[in-house]
Amino acid sequence: MDSLSIRDLEELALELDDNDPLKGFRDKFKLPTMFELVNQVNGASSHGGTSDSAEVIYLCTNSLGLPPKSTGQNLEKVLESWRTMGVLSHTQGCSPTETSDLRPKEILAEYIVGAKVNEVAVMESLTANIHTLLASFYRPEGKKCCILIEKNAFPSDYYALESQVHLRGVDKSALIELDLRPNNKYLATKEIIDEIKELGEKLAFVWLPGVSYLTGQMLDIPSITEAVHNFCNCPVGWELAHSVGNVPLALHDWNVDCAAWCGYKYLCGSPGGCAGIFVHEKHFLKPGEFAPTEEHKYAPTLTGWWGHRYSTRFQMTNKMEVEGGADSYRRSCPSMLLNSALTSSLEIFAEAGGMTPLREKSILLTSYLEALLFNTPIAQSSGLELITPSDVQSRGSQLSIKVNVDVEKLYNRLIKRGVICDTRKPCYIRLAPFALYTSFNDVLKAGKIITEEIGALLED
Repeated sequence: MDSLSIRDLEELALELDDNDPLKGFRDKFKLPTMFELVNQVNGASSHGGTSDSAEVIYLCTNSLGLPPKSTGQNLEKVLESWRTMGVLSHTQGCSPTETSDLRPKEILAEYIVGAKVNEVAVMESLTANIHTLLASFYRPEGKKCCILIEKNAFPSDYYALESQVHLRGVDKSALIELDLRPNNKYLATKEIIDEIKELGEKLAFVWLPGVSYLTGQMLDIPSITEAVHNFCNCPVGWELAHSVGNVPLALHDWNVDCAAWCGYKYLCGSPGGCAGIFVHEKHFLKPGEFAPTEEHKYAPTLTGWWGHRYSTRFQMTNKMEVEGGADSYRRSCPSMLLNSALTSSLEIFAEAGGMTPLREKSILLTSYLEALLFNTPIAQSSGLELITPSDVQSRGSQLSIKVNVDVEKLYNRLIKRGVICDTRKPCYIRLAPFALYTSFNDVLKAGKIITEEIGALLED
């Protein structure tokens, strides 16, 4: 976005909100108010002219999405089925347990991750699903035993990868961290591919984030996936916790081997809610097969009864027949409550038309926020430094900013003024507007408050 005056930016907010095709979706979500914040959060107290009835400015969907208003209503219906039907709610009533994951996987496949329905499974949690995929796709053999990961990967990824390496009796040095080149703020696709070429046949698996949790950089999934297949002859998996519901994906067409994500960030599926996996159909066992075969060597390894074929699951034969597709990797009975919460949100994504309109708005939101923050004297005096790519095609709906003030003090001051964002030590704030419920006026107010509070801290 070209440089604009502050007045131009204020007028632009009004115009963008008036013409926003998604503006009606904000009312489908419950945003906290200042009154609720003040009464429930330690240290929060309204000041700076913020009305107690005003909704907070929520820029933290990259950590936890807000609940749709329909979530509570749908959960009550599911609870009523449980209350009034008992065990019969497994198969009947509102969102029966045994089929409660079918609707969310349909929406995820069609509208969000770009997959065939049978390539998606809604199940468990992100870390559990990383273990599930690694158990099948990480097959170390001799010197071909290394895993390429992002340096400073999110701990849920790193701990799972580290434990899988240890479980296979492989030295920890097999975890190779992809680091930034000197003086670079983020990873360049060419540098990633060069590293992949150099490592070549040493790699048994590659596990990278679609969007970096710290910088907000969006990696080139199709190009990197193709390079891994061409130069390493091994599978590549993608951690999509900060990608799903944030940026458009085409996992099937990109020939991705496997992927995992959580359901509580941009998907707004509730804290600790149901996560999901993608497995490309080229890796599927044939119906009725159980063990990995020569043709399909990445088949389910950590199996459970919910991965058993539905038609014979309750015959209790103790003879494993996999369901087929990504559902073969499931282990346990799904949660009707968690799936109801996830479905409540996903129905809104479907109603909005999927990721294309969300992506169009998120590009405008982050561009507008960037213009606000870096069209100020604060930015020019080194109070702010953007560590997210300025190229909108290389980032999701997040700006990560290095601040030259005490980040905890800044965070607390922002909370008191009704701006909820996220911090990462030692000196970063992460700002994540979300297309379904963030307005451009929200961003305008947040930009003013952030620069004012940084200015106040610089003067202290």
